[in-house]
Amino acid sequence: MEVFIRKIREAYPLSDETVRLLLGHTERVVLPKGELLMREGTVAKYTYFVIKGFARGFFHKEDKDITIWFASEGMSLLSMNGYMFSTAGYENVELQEECDLLKISNETLNRLFDSNIELANWGRRMSDGIILKFEKLFMERYFMSASERYHLLVEREPEILKKVPLRHIASFLGISQVSLSRIRAGIQ
Repeated sequence: MEVFIRKIREAYPLSDETVRLLLGHTERVVLPKGELLMREGTVAKYTYFVIKGFARGFFHKEDKDITIWFASEGMSLLSMNGYMFSTAGYENVELQEECDLLKISNETLNRLFDSNIELANWGRRMSDGIILKFEKLFMERYFMSASERYHLLVEREPEILKKVPLRHIASFLGISQVSLSRIRAGIQ
């Protein structure tokens, strides 16, 4: 739990009292690899925080499974549509390994944000981080080669090769599994 608390404080320096307030409104759950926390077309009523484990967000398009993000310790798992608007989301969230998570209802989380300025600022910073991550991903897709994107991903998250099947890494990078195999073999 110490690593999780340190990671959430990297986004915003929450006081011990505020951390206790947040944790006091969560439920700790351990869920198995392969569990689908959220399904496209449904309203997600909960946000999860990863204490330990690895997950991915993805959607289906034309019978393809397209990974849009990965999440590890200290990160949140949520459907922005469910959280912000209480509407059905487009994404699925799947656990890539057994995960130790904190679960909180979106309603409770919003109430905490409304009543505690530290948590409101932390939530804003977490959202800012998500926006920045997607902006970087967008820029990388347009200005870097697939090989450069792969090497950058492995540099940023070296554990990804142990935790995620190559087909999910390839879909995240926007390439075929064959292209990923060539990049990994040094054949380009």
